[in-house]
Amino acid sequence: MKTTIRNIVILASALLAACSPNANMTTVLNSNGSCDRVLVATVNEKFIQGDTTEHPFIMDLNGWDIKWKFKGEKIRNDWPVKDWKKDPPDSAATITAIAHKHYNSVKQMAEEFRIKPSNAWSDIRIKPVLEERFRFFYTYYDYKESFSKLPITQVIPVSRYLSAEEAGYWLTGKPDILKGMNGVEAVDVLNNIEKRAGKWLIHNLFEMQYSELLKHLELIANHPAKATMDTQKDSVFALYFSEYTSEQAKYDLMPILDKAFKTQAFGNFAKAGNDSLVAQINEPETYKHLSDYFSVIIDYKLVMPGDIITSDGILSQDTLSWRIDAYRLLNGDYTMEASSKKTNLWAFFVVAFLVLGTLVLFFVKRK
Repeated sequence: MKTTIRNIVILASALLAACSPNANMTTVLNSNGSCDRVLVATVNEKFIQGDTTEHPFIMDLNGWDIKWKFKGEKIRNDWPVKDWKKDPPDSAATITAIAHKHYNSVKQMAEEFRIKPSNAWSDIRIKPVLEERFRFFYTYYDYKESFSKLPITQVIPVSRYLSAEEAGYWLTGKPDILKGMNGVEAVDVLNNIEKRAGKWLIHNLFEMQYSELLKHLELIANHPAKATMDTQKDSVFALYFSEYTSEQAKYDLMPILDKAFKTQAFGNFAKAGNDSLVAQINEPETYKHLSDYFSVIIDYKLVMPGDIITSDGILSQDTLSWRIDAYRLLNGDYTMEASSKKTNLWAFFVVAFLVLGTLVLFFVKRK
């Protein structure tokens, strides 16, 4: 498989970001409709020796071309190297691995690229789409790639605390609701949104804890009636929020419940050797599942044919970049978009040749 000059540039630039713990993924769209995907990660000696049981890449490596680099050496193609080890003085130096795969089309990439089952984002679906429009002198490329919404049910919707525009900007940066504001005005708006967005997230945590508590309520001696706890849930949350936003402490539900219902039942239950169940209530599985999604961040780069016309990414030279994280997927699918225009030089040569030929014929006939 041939490596184009553009891919070499991508490999070199990707290496600069290799020290980041984030997943670094670059997509290169070629003018013939094919594409390349390159991922970079820091690996250990076992990986270089061929042990891929716990590799750091977000996808399975079947069918991927692996290159690697250590210290100031050139990029190496000889992987795996069964007997390779760091010298003792280089024990702290990092090893960078580069995974590359060529696809005949974006459609093929959409069908084949999947996040591996062991990754926290294994149930996130990635959908790239390319539309190519030929206009003789120019070819236009419109590219979209979407990451699906986190499959987490939010008991408290964000609309309870933020408008659609505020939620969109806070979580994804779109739409730009700060356009036209100066710094003073922008800070006021963002501080206001931050307070309400924080309360929304804490409210959902509380709902997770409260729901888990009610599942085990019968195990707690002298507990309030379940109907009472249901009807007073909003007032309990008000107390919960006021207590913990001021203290910035761990969100322990038990003392709040004792205070809200004027009892010692929940505190006594926590002191009676029920540590594992109390921990399960304070950090329920739904909360842990949500937390796992926040362990993944993708630093995404895109290179397109020709010149960029429009995009919602950050443009540096010929490379667009985005950051994909759980916040952007919290309230809906997140879609990156970009359009480019490539000049078809051959079309200009054809026209120039026809014009020149016409002029030559014209002067020949005049003679």
